[in-house]
Amino acid sequence: MAILKLGQGERIKVFGPASITVKKGQLEVLGKKLGSGERLIIHKLKSYIVIALNDSDLEVILGENASIQSVEPGDPYNDWAQIAGNITASNTEKVIILGGVDEGKSSFSILLANKALENGLKPALIDADMGQADIGPPGFISLAYPDKQVTWMRELKPVAMKFIGDIKPQNVKYRVIHKVSELVEKAVRDNRQPVIIDTDGWISDVYAVIYKSQMIEEVKPDTIVVLGERNHGLFSRYRLIGIRVYEARAPVNRRTRSREERRMLRSDKYREFLAEAKTVKIPMDKVVISGTPIFTGRTVEVSVVNELTGVKAIYASKIHDTLYLVLGEPGRITRIDALKKVLGIDKVRYYYGGFEKNLYIAITDREGDDYPALLESVNYERRELIVKTKYTNIDPVYVKFSNIKILENYTEQLLE
Repeated sequence: MAILKLGQGERIKVFGPASITVKKGQLEVLGKKLGSGERLIIHKLKSYIVIALNDSDLEVILGENASIQSVEPGDPYNDWAQIAGNITASNTEKVIILGGVDEGKSSFSILLANKALENGLKPALIDADMGQADIGPPGFISLAYPDKQVTWMRELKPVAMKFIGDIKPQNVKYRVIHKVSELVEKAVRDNRQPVIIDTDGWISDVYAVIYKSQMIEEVKPDTIVVLGERNHGLFSRYRLIGIRVYEARAPVNRRTRSREERRMLRSDKYREFLAEAKTVKIPMDKVVISGTPIFTGRTVEVSVVNELTGVKAIYASKIHDTLYLVLGEPGRITRIDALKKVLGIDKVRYYYGGFEKNLYIAITDREGDDYPALLESVNYERRELIVKTKYTNIDPVYVKFSNIKILENYTEQLLE
């Protein structure tokens, strides 16, 4: 433990894990003010510029691999603060934040939300990075209404969540755009301003730029902020139709996350939303099941399948020329030709009972809001889904499947 003295206007960059307690004076971190007696906790995967607003004494505790460094002369924080000030002073309704991985999108979003609160506004923040979700769980896009200044988006709680069912945007681009639009509309209806959309970091190829352009054209923001010099100029054409486009650099010396560290952060969020969940039973005949071919097609009498093949099928369904079978036990299906002839199919896809355990799903209420859950099992005789969720008061109308299975340690396994 040490006392660090900073003069008025002095700046440092702190890499976590660290704890800073203000003993005297006042600090600013991402627009948040911290006075005497207040403490800043810096996660081991985060770094912040700390600004002394007046002469300050700080009690500092540094964890393993933490450090305090000087702020580089070319650091863009002043530019960020000026852009955030311009946005909050210009009656901005919707802002999209664009940039690559670890280029500061979430930090800028928090800075902007904090500045908006300081100016008496009521911001909304949409976390549209389903792979590195901070507000809601992974695989979701989430909306929060900040009512106090924070330094990390993970301090915010969701007021609405939309299920994407994947942690990569490449295969779900249009679903992401649609769900972002739904959350923007909700925030506007609730008279929140500015609505800040923090996007994912996929921007490194032409398909990503087209995807982000389609999101812009759907959401219709009045302001775009582009972080990272390699991305400058890619969206400047929107100035032609009256959209304000700000371009800023990414921090020079910043904390970047490895793939394993990102996986760990997702694990923490899965645990937050799924640990200590309660078991509920959902009748399959009272909800729409989506996201899986097994429960999407027309049901087929398993007695027909069993009689024709000699195996023990516990569930069967058909979509056009494909039969989907859930087998009670491993076995080799014979007499495929007879099955194909009687049922008019060309292909058979097999699953084994228990395949569904710990599949990551969402249950959707009548208002269209999605809530995270795990599929524990399926009772085929009673036609019930056995689900574990913290949201036990939901009257579900949809159960949505993903391609993600959650392991015992709350890490994910992506399925084919």
